[in-house]
Amino acid sequence: MSAASHHDDPVTITVPADVAAALEERVRSGEYATAGDVVRNGLRLLNEDDLLAEDPAVEAWLRDVAEPIANATIADPARSIPTDAVRAHFAEKRARRA
Repeated sequence: MSAASHHDDPVTITVPADVAAALEERVRSGEYATAGDVVRNGLRLLNEDDLLAEDPAVEAWLRDVAEPIANATIADPARSIPTDAVRAHFAEKRARRA
């Protein structure tokens, strides 16, 4: 498909059964009108992700904030909270809102 192609030109792709089922479920649920809409949104999110990966502010946050926290947690695992405790905390918050 060239850059000069019309935006409605059909493209045929082959995907594994689980991906096809996920596409069909998104359409069946009414979340998307067509499988093409699902794919377009997925590509849009990938493009946004690519832009974030190149964003100097994100890179600075990772370097200046996230990396030191990760390194400190690796050096002292007692700083971390067990996964089950985090899940229980958020499950309790959701239950209170319901």
